[in-house]
Amino acid sequence: MRKTFILTLILSLLTLTGLAQPKFLAKAKKSILTVHTYDQQGKLLHQGTALLVGADGEAVGDYKTFQGAYKAIATDQSGKQWSVSLILGADGTYSVVRFKVETKSAPTAPAATSAASLNSQVHLLKADSEKAVTSESATIADTSSFSGSYMCYGLSKKVSDDFMGSPVYDSNGVLIGFVNFTLGEKSYVFDIRYARDLKITAIASASASMALKNIHIAKALPDTQEEALVYLYFQSRTAGDEEYMDMVDRFVATYPQCAEGYLRRATPLIDLRQYDRADADLQQYLSLVDDKADGHYKVASLIHDKIRLQTDTTYTKWTLPLAASHLDEAIALNATKPDGDEKSAIDMTYKLLKAQIMLTGHDYTAALNIYESLNISSHRSPSLYYAISMAREMRGDSIAQVIEPIDSAISMFAEPLPEEASRYIIRRGKLKADAHLYREAVADYNKYLYLKQNQVNDLFYYERAIIEKNGRLFQPALDDIKKAIELSPRNASYHLERAVIEVSVNLLEDCVQTCQTVISLSPTLSDAYRILGYAQFQLGDKESAKANLQKAIELKDEWAQNVMDTLFK
Repeated sequence: MRKTFILTLILSLLTLTGLAQPKFLAKAKKSILTVHTYDQQGKLLHQGTALLVGADGEAVGDYKTFQGAYKAIATDQSGKQWSVSLILGADGTYSVVRFKVETKSAPTAPAATSAASLNSQVHLLKADSEKAVTSESATIADTSSFSGSYMCYGLSKKVSDDFMGSPVYDSNGVLIGFVNFTLGEKSYVFDIRYARDLKITAIASASASMALKNIHIAKALPDTQEEALVYLYFQSRTAGDEEYMDMVDRFVATYPQCAEGYLRRATPLIDLRQYDRADADLQQYLSLVDDKADGHYKVASLIHDKIRLQTDTTYTKWTLPLAASHLDEAIALNATKPDGDEKSAIDMTYKLLKAQIMLTGHDYTAALNIYESLNISSHRSPSLYYAISMAREMRGDSIAQVIEPIDSAISMFAEPLPEEASRYIIRRGKLKADAHLYREAVADYNKYLYLKQNQVNDLFYYERAIIEKNGRLFQPALDDIKKAIELSPRNASYHLERAVIEVSVNLLEDCVQTCQTVISLSPTLSDAYRILGYAQFQLGDKESAKANLQKAIELKDEWAQNVMDTLFK
């Protein structure tokens, strides 16, 4: 009986010790949140503890709870729930997230403004699945600093994994940090001041950038208009249209007098084919922008890109003449500015875009007139000669008229020619090949290869091989096509061209082997069967020749029947 009494007493004392709670718990637990996060299909991802730390719904929690989340719900100890509306900052290295829930009335935890003392007692609080709060006590056994003045506290013991991300208070109920990781027999706490200072910046650290990318909940904007614009620029290159739209909508709502916001929003609206909304934003942009000339230029550019790239739409409000009229307005406004190099450069930029609009509208003469009017005196340049050549070619001018500006462009470079001249050399080579000036074309291709220091791809060797073959330079052609195959061994077209060259120089056995390679790579390429049949006939294998020519005919080869009739007449 006595032993039973003693055992009962011991168990009671242990239970009372385990239930001993800090005096501030009743107040502190009101600011503790349980966070559930969900994936794109609404399936539960993680559960974790977070804490309200700001009167406007600002809260902080563990990044691991939010990693991969598309949605998050925060629940307080009374059962009240809020959606997480914005991510205010995140850092994967220190596993911290600062976020916002849609409430302004929930109690918040008082947070430390200075470092906690060594050997001081602290209390860890955790919300469990039944909405109750449990606590555990420890002391600060060691301290170290990180990221400047922030502290990492080593506790006197190791706590269970259930406490990861849980808030840690001093004996006065002041929040000092969150349990972040365990190493050996100690658990470590990161300074609440770091979490409170965490925010989204225009150019984030690699750790913050990756953490934010891995959370698919709406992100807040940086604190200032200037930073927010830079942030939007970078996000426009990586974020999806809808995610980016949400950011720009919030920017416009925050800075309604900033013209740039409306221009930034018009771009994804065009991508989403919401043209009337985009048009309204462009009109608002023009009404607010300070530099009206630049404004009209940017509007013209957007309209032109829409017409040029989204050819499958029936939106008729935006036309090429409308884009051109915006450029005319931009050119006229720029003309009123003081003379100088900047004015001249801007004038050329505006006129070059107008020429591109004329090309899109197939008004090649109008575009040519603009290029030629710009390519005078000190403004004369190889790139303008190149544009003149392109416009003449589109207009259908003679090959001599198309090549002449390229000759002029090349003549502007001093000898020895720099690498920059290579684009003009290769264009002239292609034009000369089109004009059946094959050996002159080969000379330009050779010069291009020299200027590029032999750093060219398989397509270059393939093109040069065809030109060499047409110019009856069969050995160089064979060398080049072999080089193309070496760089791209599974390209059936390259092997087929090799077979054509081989049959042209009577390398019939090689041709048969090459054709068999083509067929293994592309079994329905009718040319291969026709050439194979011809080569086999010349080698005396008439039965195989007939079978392969018949196969080419079945594959609708336009020349195979003629070859069959000629060989087997």
